[in-house]
Amino acid sequence: MYGEGELRNWKKMGSELLLLGYGSVCLCMLVFNVVYNIALKQNDRRMEKKILRTREKISGQMALIAAGGKVEEEHIVYLKGYLSRVSNLIAFDHAMEEYFPSDEKQVLEEYCLQIQSLFLHLAHIYRKRGNMQAAYFAHFLSKQDQKQQTQLDRVQDILVEYMKKESLYCRVNALEALYHSGSAQSVAKAVMLLDKEGCYIHEKILTDGLLTFTGNHENLTGLLWDKLLTFTSKTQISILNYIRFETGDYCEGMFSIMTDAKKDKELRLSAIRYFGRYFYAPAQEALSGFAADKNPLNWEYAAISASSLAKYPGEEVTEILTDMMHSPNWYVRYNAAVSLGALGLDYKTLAQTIGSGDRYAREMLLYRMDEQHMKKEKALV
Repeated sequence: MYGEGELRNWKKMGSELLLLGYGSVCLCMLVFNVVYNIALKQNDRRMEKKILRTREKISGQMALIAAGGKVEEEHIVYLKGYLSRVSNLIAFDHAMEEYFPSDEKQVLEEYCLQIQSLFLHLAHIYRKRGNMQAAYFAHFLSKQDQKQQTQLDRVQDILVEYMKKESLYCRVNALEALYHSGSAQSVAKAVMLLDKEGCYIHEKILTDGLLTFTGNHENLTGLLWDKLLTFTSKTQISILNYIRFETGDYCEGMFSIMTDAKKDKELRLSAIRYFGRYFYAPAQEALSGFAADKNPLNWEYAAISASSLAKYPGEEVTEILTDMMHSPNWYVRYNAAVSLGALGLDYKTLAQTIGSGDRYAREMLLYRMDEQHMKKEKALV
């Protein structure tokens, strides 16, 4: 057995070893951070040099264009090999984006137009690369102004295949390139392939992306609407929301969705929102029916219908919205109050009409009056 003094010595030694180990770990972390920062700075310097060399090569070709000539074929062949490495593609991207004054932009655009033949070559190469490299190439391509239709069609076909990539970034960047291309057929194909492959993209991301499409929206909405029933519910919601923000030409179809009790709830709610953006007389009765439904399980239909009814002025609508101010659901009361204000009703007069019997209705009206007062104060600042 150890004596009491020996036990104290062992404990002291254990504490010293623990402190020594902790100090060693801290020292290793410090050394790692120093080495890592040095490596980052070296990489930055190497990239900066690579960007400058790339700029020099581009400047030489731009001088030929400015003199009335064309990009040398040797330069395009060089780029096909050089840009096959993603680090060189990054340097090329930065060189074109950051290092030319505004008075050279027109010549730079002509340069980009003349080298478009290499985009098809690069699209094939990066399709076989890892997800992050493919994603960066798609991002790079989305910033190019592609105007040669024959080359463009073939590049778009390959970008559609990028939808099969596992990376969300790759799919989103490829979609951005397709939106920028202006081809409704290619975008529709990509959306169909995404849906078929079960590749999830949030509804809002897809809707917002479709709204950035640079081509003919009428063509794109027509293609997506014709294939609407072939998509899953999530994709259908994105398409309906996109159509809602883009055009009022689908009232009849939206009305059919809104009034079909067998349809997915989110699809019907999207259709209700559609008629809050575009007036369609036949929709008023259905919207009024949703709004008057006091079943608490159907509060979403009531709340969104209350908002949409702001597009349908009339005594009947005003009565329905006033009655909705007594709803136990906050969102229903709020949307009803907003719509009543949009229809021109004065909140103070409305508060007197409702009376003091419903505290929640009066509080909502006071809340809306405070909101309006704050907006006016902000507008004056």
